[in-house]
Amino acid sequence: MILLSGVSSGFGREMALRLGKSGHRVYGISRRELNDPELQTILTGYIRGDLCEPETAQRAVDTVLAEQGRLDVLINDAGMGIGGALEDTDDGQLHHLMELNFFAMARLCRCALPTMRSQRRGTIINISSLGGLVGLPFQGAYSASKYAVEGYSEALRSEVAPFGVRVLLVEPGDFQTKFTASRKVVGEGSPYAPYCRRALARIEKDETGGSSPEVLAALVEHLVEREGRRFRYTAGGLGQRLLIKSRGVMGDRLFLCLLRWYYMGRR
Repeated sequence: MILLSGVSSGFGREMALRLGKSGHRVYGISRRELNDPELQTILTGYIRGDLCEPETAQRAVDTVLAEQGRLDVLINDAGMGIGGALEDTDDGQLHHLMELNFFAMARLCRCALPTMRSQRRGTIINISSLGGLVGLPFQGAYSASKYAVEGYSEALRSEVAPFGVRVLLVEPGDFQTKFTASRKVVGEGSPYAPYCRRALARIEKDETGGSSPEVLAALVEHLVEREGRRFRYTAGGLGQRLLIKSRGVMGDRLFLCLLRWYYMGRR
């Protein structure tokens, strides 16, 4: 029995379709009304609710347990992005992003764990990002939220291991999803605006030319069905993944200079 957040679009939709077609029973969570005939057919159940509201997480877990009596897999995929300089990102914008990308994930984990511990079995898959390993210029708030997911998941993996629960991180790079179009942009007219436009143009080009979300859905299906022994699983273009791994070799100064040049140009 699988509970999946962010099911209405992007990675979440592709994961739900692939897992459902493979015979898994999937419950989805989203704040949107479900008007997708394919998803309506494939999902075992649907919980409509805003994960920024604390009661939604417990209601979702309670629904699965009431109808199925167990919860085997939790996949935390719901998230959002902000494009813009950190100086231009106000408290309200930052709080909203962290609420969805981090706190909602943590709440769902807390609500699911009592059942998984009593079962002595369960899997939590948190969808992070390669942006959780690198502070991306003009996506700094998003990177900060994913860094938080990384640290939380690493600690949680050790804490729950004695109870037979495994925690896995999936770190996508650039993929073709609606995340690109839905990214909120702040700081129009800011002194940072010319650099921000250049960086976001590069980011959007990489995303629209990126991998299909079906690639990530296939990886998650593999992790659900097999005992993955690693903690982190990267997904996306080979160049991005190699660049991340090269940081330890080239050192922070050179790595960050290359990152700045790639996203902002020579200035």
